[in-house]
Amino acid sequence: MTNKVQKTGLAGAIGVLLMLQPAAALSAFEHNGGLSVEAAPTSATEELLISQRGGRGGGGSRGGGGSRGGGSRSGGSRSSSRSSSGRTGFSSYSGSRQGTRQSTRSNRQTTRSSTSGNRQSARTGTRDTRQTSRTDNRGTRQNTRNSNIDSRQQGRTSRTDVRQSGRNDRVNNRSNTRRDAVNNWDRYGNGWYSGSSWSNNRPWNNGWYGGSYYNNWGWYPGQAAAWGLAGMATFGTINSLVNSAQSNQVSYIEVPNSDYSLYYPSVTATGDVVSFEADNGYDTVRFNANCRNGTLNGGTPRNANEAQLLNAACQVAFGE
Repeated sequence: MTNKVQKTGLAGAIGVLLMLQPAAALSAFEHNGGLSVEAAPTSATEELLISQRGGRGGGGSRGGGGSRGGGSRSGGSRSSSRSSSGRTGFSSYSGSRQGTRQSTRSNRQTTRSSTSGNRQSARTGTRDTRQTSRTDNRGTRQNTRNSNIDSRQQGRTSRTDVRQSGRNDRVNNRSNTRRDAVNNWDRYGNGWYSGSSWSNNRPWNNGWYGGSYYNNWGWYPGQAAAWGLAGMATFGTINSLVNSAQSNQVSYIEVPNSDYSLYYPSVTATGDVVSFEADNGYDTVRFNANCRNGTLNGGTPRNANEAQLLNAACQVAFGE
């Protein structure tokens, strides 16, 4: 009976020990000498408590200063190895992540710099293109404006020339008509101006006027140079014009290098003063001239046209 109880209690204790702490159960089993024990606890609960106290608090290799508890496992070797291994691995992983972050940051910075450079280059290119386009447009507009101005100016000049040409034609026509209307003086009988020897039939003192007089007019040298007068018409030139007009029954001659036409039958002289009529292109005007003093209507001729008219009238009246 006693053996049966012991076996039953021992079996339960071994089962519990195997479930909870296999190593402690085996140690207790070896300590009790296998399946036989000297004293059996009164119950399974006490057996379990005794076994647990014996396994944890005994002087065996786990609880005491044996090789597992105080030896190499709990000592510096394992702790040092674990610490060293753990830290070395973390340090390597940390360094790798740090390198990756640094590389990524560097790549981002490079990309940012490249993108910024590209944007700046694109801005500069666009700005240059706009500036070039603006300059070209401005130049085109300026050229168009200049062309339009030139075209308008040419149009104005052409219209002015046409009007002036028409005005000149009308003036010339009126002058010709007026001269034709008065071209009857040489048909009233035989005046001193009639015939081929008209210069000999002048009823006043004549034959004394010439270059020696107009070259000595006080105003002539300076004014002739200012007006560009190379000289005055000679008596030979005037005589030829009058003879040609008489042959064609025309009562006027065109004064050389002048805009005037002189009605030679109108010339009359008293002393050194001569009176005559001339056409200025618009009207028939009467003049008085002093051939010795070189005055026209009491004063110095105002331009080269009047100077040539004065000389022609003096040549008809007093020339030789």
